[in-house]
Amino acid sequence: MPAITEEHKEILGPLIPPFFRSPEKTLETHLRIGEDHNDEFQEFIHDGIDNSYPTPFLQLTIQERDENRILEGGKFLDKCYLWVIDEVSIKIILELTPNTKRGEEQPNKAYVCHTNITGCREAFIGGELYFCEDGSIYINFSSDRYGRPESEEKKQMVITAMEHMRYNDIKILKNPFE
Repeated sequence: MPAITEEHKEILGPLIPPFFRSPEKTLETHLRIGEDHNDEFQEFIHDGIDNSYPTPFLQLTIQERDENRILEGGKFLDKCYLWVIDEVSIKIILELTPNTKRGEEQPNKAYVCHTNITGCREAFIGGELYFCEDGSIYINFSSDRYGRPESEEKKQMVITAMEHMRYNDIKILKNPFE
């Protein structure tokens, strides 16, 4: 699977630090224990450049999509993936991947977050993703660390970049921040 191109980078750019687009949060005040590392998650972070789907590969059923109102911005944590596009490709991890360090301070959030994918480094964009049994890939930009693209052009470039990496039938979901 090919890496993102210079054209993708130009439109998606610049690379941003975590929380850069989050108006009420900063790296200094909102990064918690266990959210800045990725050493224990490397085997679970899927690199889209590998031309395959992440492991575990969980597909959302049509019934789950509809019952959880995914198309209207709802969430189904059991099959939700986090995604980030960094300077090379898309990185994907199942959101329920355990993060014991984070769970020590936040027991109700004892799983990974977007900065665990990057090791708290810069990225272009990020959000949540669902692979659906209907063949669609549903994405949003609801990462408080890397989400909130500034333009429709950036949103469309995410789709173009993902298609370049051979992910197809991508549909943008309602953004819960809007």
